[in-house]
Amino acid sequence: MPLCRPHARRIRPAMLCAAICLPFASLLPSAVHAEIPLRDLGSLGGPESMAHALSADGSVVVGRSDLNAPASHAFRWTAATGMVDLGVLPGANDSSARGVSANGQVVVGFSNPGSVFRAFRWTQAGGMINLGTLGGDYSMANAVSADGSVVVGGASTGANQVRAFRWKNGVMSSLGTLGGSGSSAYGVSGDGSVVAGNSQLAGDSATHAFRWTQAGGMTDLGTLSGGNLSYANKVSADGTTIVGYGNINGGEWRAFRWKDGLMSSLGSLGGDSEANGVSADGSVIVGKSGNAQNMVYKAFRWTAAGGMQSIEQWLAASGVQVSSSLATQQANAVSADGTVVVGQLANGHAFIARSSGLISPEEMQQSVGSTGTVVLGTAFLPTGTVVNGAHSRPLSRRVAEGQKTFWLTGDWGRDEHDSADGPVAIAEGGFGYNFGPAQVNLSVGRTWMHQGMDLGGRVKSDGAYVYGEALIPLGGRLWSTFGAFVHRAETDVRRGYLNAGLPDQSSGDPTVDVWGLRARLDWEDLLQLADARLSPYADLTYSRATVDAYSETGGGFPARFEQRRETATELRLGVNAEKPLADAVSLVGMLEAAHRFERHGARTQGEIIGLFDFDVEGHRNQRDWLHAAIGVQGRLAGGQASLMLHTTTQGETPAYWLGASWQRSF
Repeated sequence: MPLCRPHARRIRPAMLCAAICLPFASLLPSAVHAEIPLRDLGSLGGPESMAHALSADGSVVVGRSDLNAPASHAFRWTAATGMVDLGVLPGANDSSARGVSANGQVVVGFSNPGSVFRAFRWTQAGGMINLGTLGGDYSMANAVSADGSVVVGGASTGANQVRAFRWKNGVMSSLGTLGGSGSSAYGVSGDGSVVAGNSQLAGDSATHAFRWTQAGGMTDLGTLSGGNLSYANKVSADGTTIVGYGNINGGEWRAFRWKDGLMSSLGSLGGDSEANGVSADGSVIVGKSGNAQNMVYKAFRWTAAGGMQSIEQWLAASGVQVSSSLATQQANAVSADGTVVVGQLANGHAFIARSSGLISPEEMQQSVGSTGTVVLGTAFLPTGTVVNGAHSRPLSRRVAEGQKTFWLTGDWGRDEHDSADGPVAIAEGGFGYNFGPAQVNLSVGRTWMHQGMDLGGRVKSDGAYVYGEALIPLGGRLWSTFGAFVHRAETDVRRGYLNAGLPDQSSGDPTVDVWGLRARLDWEDLLQLADARLSPYADLTYSRATVDAYSETGGGFPARFEQRRETATELRLGVNAEKPLADAVSLVGMLEAAHRFERHGARTQGEIIGLFDFDVEGHRNQRDWLHAAIGVQGRLAGGQASLMLHTTTQGETPAYWLGASWQRSF
């Protein structure tokens, strides 16, 4: 199968296959099964995408994706960047990535300037470079060495014949054939010294897999017993093992493993099978296999000890229960150590699987991103309740010069904003003394919070804080308030996600620290409406939250989160109101509009342990909301008591909460 594979025709069927596939149609076996396009890591705007290769550690995936227009482009995907369009060669409108270096920095494939394919090599620094041909019009790059210096594929000669090529240091060299008119290379070892591919035999009578070395040239690998065709797809990084598929008696197809001069069938799961990827040492092989009627295909993972297992069977043997709603269809590549497999589900989505489970990259990125957002959001939640709940009316703490005051207060409510919900509570005791030029208040308190998230996830927090403030008269009815607070909480985070289609959780326990400053201006009793006194105010707070780095335990896909910091700068403009109801009893209320200046939250960075790094963009903040409260206050047990019900429309404060306070002056 030298130059064009069935999945390559997906790029643009009419034009590209006519240009490339038809001249070499005799090289294609009649029983190859077309691959179904991936709908996996998203797309570049169109309906279909296909992943073809991944880096040694499984963190970088390359392939091709449809655009919104009738064209497909090569892509490079990581958890941090998502799917990135690699563009096309000058004058082209299609491209496809087929191979990637071990570190994920070099990508190879082909693009179509004009009506022909040309092999390319892409790097971040140099972009997409045309590798040329062997004198003809066409070339395709299918694989690249570990360090990115050697590229292999197929290219046409001046006589319009296809030849396997090896490109190095800017020079493309023909590897010859096994006697026939065409050949193409599909795999290369890590150091670039061993090349695997397919070639026609003399008289173009059949196509056989080959292994090429600098010293020995092109060697025929033969066929499986009873067959006359074989096709190589990949070679291991150490160059010892070549995998692919070949026919056997009766026209069936079997995945094969070639090693030490012997081609062996890997068997099947009932029908035809094909090997698509191999680990660095050749011990783990992945691919696809059909059932007895070839009506259903499954991704497989093969080892000498365990034989061929579907990915579902492999996971089940490792103790991972797989939902019946999930079904794998094909495995396309495997990490260097054989522990990570990527491929396609029957529903068209990509998967990443290892012995601890199976997950979609999209789901994994969404789960770490949303967890990071909730953890930081809930860091501000208790302190927001302290400042804008228990201390929402600082002048209510005021006493006469030379007097002291003591208070107890508590707030309890629920947060139902955004993607989390659950109870929030604070309890506080405080003491103040009016020195004349200023009244100084100091309070200490405890906070409790429990926020539920999707798929069994949650954040529990138990913290303590210290809050200090000074009330300073500015003359007339103007008062200023300057405050500062620190809060530390021990947090228990459980991240929920789908593993093999069923809920799974990984847990961590970061420490969360928050500190902040407050400046406020109150104009007491500026207006009187009927017998209600109105006191407008402006309140500016700045707070900074730090979530320590932590690593999760448990679950199939635990993550390591790097330290995160986020700031919240909020301006509130509002009015307090008080209306006497009876002797020593008043109706009190408050209405304010709040604005947060930061547009985006902090990024979430870290690593899915043993898989790949992630760098998820921060969420877009809710920047404007309203906060209202109503309640009563009056004399109780020798002091002043109040009970207020608060509600907000957005923001990192509870959706509603009840605040109760008792204060005594002496």
